[in-house]
Amino acid sequence: MAEAHSSNSAAGTSPTSVVTDLQQQVQQQLKYIQNQRQQLQDLRDRIGQLERLLPYVQYRPEIQWLMENKSERMDPTVPIFDPGRADFHLDRYIFASSYGRDCRVVDLACGTGYGSEHLKKAGAKFVTGIDICPEAIQYASSQHGGDGLRFIAASGEATGLEDACCDLVVSFETIEHVPDDQALLREFARILAPGGRLVCSTPNLWPLAIAPHHVREYDRQDFLNALQPHFEVLELFNQNSGTAFEFNRQQPRGIVPTTDENQHLAECFLAVCVRC
Repeated sequence: MAEAHSSNSAAGTSPTSVVTDLQQQVQQQLKYIQNQRQQLQDLRDRIGQLERLLPYVQYRPEIQWLMENKSERMDPTVPIFDPGRADFHLDRYIFASSYGRDCRVVDLACGTGYGSEHLKKAGAKFVTGIDICPEAIQYASSQHGGDGLRFIAASGEATGLEDACCDLVVSFETIEHVPDDQALLREFARILAPGGRLVCSTPNLWPLAIAPHHVREYDRQDFLNALQPHFEVLELFNQNSGTAFEFNRQQPRGIVPTTDENQHLAECFLAVCVRC
């Protein structure tokens, strides 16, 4: 009997450990179920996105071009982009449009042209969109052209525009792409009329490793140092997307004045300047 008792004790399990094992198994199963539900939801979202996209793609090769280049090109009016990133891009054009009413505006590095169209609809007198990529300009002309809008393929550092030809230059996330940021800023200043304004943005210390098309990083002071030889910086803002992107730095979506206390939280900096 003693031998049997010893065997049962070795093989036996206490009630507490049985409950613990069951709880662990239940938790594992719940995690598995949650993961499966998330995968199903992701699949539903993708199917929904494809359904929304179908009318755009049919007989429209320019939309196929956009899909092939979506890692570099954004058009938030076409439902193939993450909504949070799309809103992030639109928000800055909404912000800039308040400075562009009744103005001659140059949207430099206009990309697919959605922002140029927004600036015109928001009250700009005339908008010229400029981008170095001919395919982007072709897309912009076909998808976002209209009265009071023109699109030109040209370099940001050598636009070919006349001196003092505009009242506002808008250029978002451009300065970090060009080899010579001072040449770009000199061109902004050249095409602006006296008293003309620049609304310009750049990412806040996004590592080059995650941004292969960038050639440099800016923090707040680096950005100001680049701007100040040519412009008086009137206001500086933090812009955040409110998305899960690491360099949103867990901030809510919005544009708020930059301070010494919050500068490190900006996803991008947004400057409003006047030509010196």
